[in-house]
Amino acid sequence: MSTKCLQVGQLKIRLLLNGTKSICPSQKCQVVKKEINDGNWQTAVTATSGVVLTNGGKPVTAWFSSTHGGYAYTSGDIGWSNTAWTKRLTDAIGGINGFSDLFNNAYDKSSPTFYCDWGSRSQYNKTAWLKPDEIADIANVILLAKADGSTQRHLAQPDKPNPDGVDTWDASKVKNELTSRGITPFDSVSNISIGVDFGSGKTTSVSIDGRSFDGQDFKSYFNLRAPSNIQIVGPLFNIEKR
Repeated sequence: MSTKCLQVGQLKIRLLLNGTKSICPSQKCQVVKKEINDGNWQTAVTATSGVVLTNGGKPVTAWFSSTHGGYAYTSGDIGWSNTAWTKRLTDAIGGINGFSDLFNNAYDKSSPTFYCDWGSRSQYNKTAWLKPDEIADIANVILLAKADGSTQRHLAQPDKPNPDGVDTWDASKVKNELTSRGITPFDSVSNISIGVDFGSGKTTSVSIDGRSFDGQDFKSYFNLRAPSNIQIVGPLFNIEKR
């Protein structure tokens, strides 16, 4: 069994011009198509020509995304400072009660980054699939960090230098530390599922072989421990098994 984490949501976020900051002239900040945009796109640009979004009489710092994934979030939801002018909303032509609705109704459903893995490993055909024992290791890291917060500095991903300059514990060491604290570790994973609040676009829980983890805790520790550059990006993510 392999498990792959994918995410739907704010994938590419860039800072917009607000009078004091600028947009870089490269594809890091913007992409210009060769084709001329027309239709609704051109109508929207024309209708808002000369319009400036302000807050308290000053131009705002705004963000845009190449792909919203059916939802927009506040700036605080995605790791920036909270702002009064960013809002949560559903960005779709109809209601969203499940992933099938998301795939059918989201305005940007045709984007190549709408539903995708984020990161890859060359030895696995440049994909983000993880093995059952790797998912078990991430679950064990969550259990250990929650049981003893002082261990977290040892729980970074093993295939890169430890950011705190201490030794990084491998999967066996993490399991031994759990056992010494009277906690039964995972050896592998056979069943995994998620709980989602489709009203707000957020993964709320991850269930691994009958044990439940907070969805955003799972995301945080996944990003701490997962190998290579594999990451979960947005508040809403799915987990697939094959």
